[in-house]
Amino acid sequence: MKKRVVAIVLAAMTAASLAACGGSGSSSATDQTGASTDQAEASADKAEASGEPITLSFWNGFTSGDGEVLQQIVDDFNASNDKNITIEMDVMPWDSFNEKLPAAITAGNAPDFVLCSSGYYPPYVKENSFQDVSDFYEMDGVNADDFEENVKDLLYYDGKCIGIPMQMVSHYFFWDKDLYEAAGLDAENGPSTWEEIVENAKILTDKSKNQYGFNVDPADNVVLQYALFAQGGDLCNADETEATLNTDAAVAAISSLKELSNYSPKDMDDNTFISGQMGQFINGPWIISGLRENDINFGVKAVPAAEGKDPGAVVIPVGFSIPVTTSEEHKQAVYEFVKYWNTTDNCTRWTKECGTPAYLKSAEENFKDDPLTSALSVPLQYGHVACKKNGVSSFKTDVLQPMMEAVINDNADIPSTLDKYNAILQEKLDKAAQ
Repeated sequence: MKKRVVAIVLAAMTAASLAACGGSGSSSATDQTGASTDQAEASADKAEASGEPITLSFWNGFTSGDGEVLQQIVDDFNASNDKNITIEMDVMPWDSFNEKLPAAITAGNAPDFVLCSSGYYPPYVKENSFQDVSDFYEMDGVNADDFEENVKDLLYYDGKCIGIPMQMVSHYFFWDKDLYEAAGLDAENGPSTWEEIVENAKILTDKSKNQYGFNVDPADNVVLQYALFAQGGDLCNADETEATLNTDAAVAAISSLKELSNYSPKDMDDNTFISGQMGQFINGPWIISGLRENDINFGVKAVPAAEGKDPGAVVIPVGFSIPVTTSEEHKQAVYEFVKYWNTTDNCTRWTKECGTPAYLKSAEENFKDDPLTSALSVPLQYGHVACKKNGVSSFKTDVLQPMMEAVINDNADIPSTLDKYNAILQEKLDKAAQ
């Protein structure tokens, strides 16, 4: 079947940030969807049966289709909860969110709760903008053991829990099963090691057909990070005090990317990955809808590590966070909604309708017969937030992109280039620690 190429609108985030989709506009719970007759009747019954009503303000940047699903779940909660709680949701682009929220907290008129992603957390952590919400896991009706332990830990900063999971996203290895089969490769299982990815990229590449074996873009730090993870390396150590771009692991990672660049198109956009001309690549779960729409017979799994190494992954958590200006009464009301969100049914619904991994064990169980969806949850068990204290984007322009351009485009000597940019990264880490 001839494949139809369509444009994919990727989620707007920093360096691998996936918190929400693009778009613009602002809406509230009442003016975006309107309540059905049943919802109105349920709300009236709730008001009659409950005590004083509580209205909660809720800011986030989910401005696209996933925001519509979020609004539906908010509406369902408003109609069904027995605490007389009503949530009014205000949706805005993330740039506007991050411009308005600090000022609102300073002025004392911040929303009761927000959604925030790891790409945006560092300045809020530095300013102590959010309350500790660790006591949520002790709340009646909350099964703390249903959360992957690593998932909970991702939203702790310096021992303080500043977010409760709402969404977890990682990156994955995709391969085109038809191209694999035509090349005599294992189409059902794909590669099991990073070395196999490199070998398969060479076999899959046929530039006369505009067919390529992998994606290496010097401006994209995601593939760089996964090459480092594959060799047991990273950009820096865990506490972000020491740059590690010139280690043996980093030299092996960058050397493999240099070779893989021979099997990569020079220019890439979103359509490249859904065109049927990419044998294998690393990307996020948002690409799946485009692959399906274009009839790509694909496989997906966690990105394989090099032989003898443990796998690594970036996880981009989105958490429910509560500003320091929120009262204790409203904080407890927020917890009621967050508890409602983190039920098996709603976690399963979000995964089905938005394509993000299930992070509750009970929801994961609902996808045990769906290999594709189950594969998306695997990196959540061991992944980490990249440069959690400083954010990857703070290093991208001055370190990561020019380093990769020097190696890939200018054929610079790898060890000396890594020494040069490791020193620059170290300067940045030292400055950030002051």
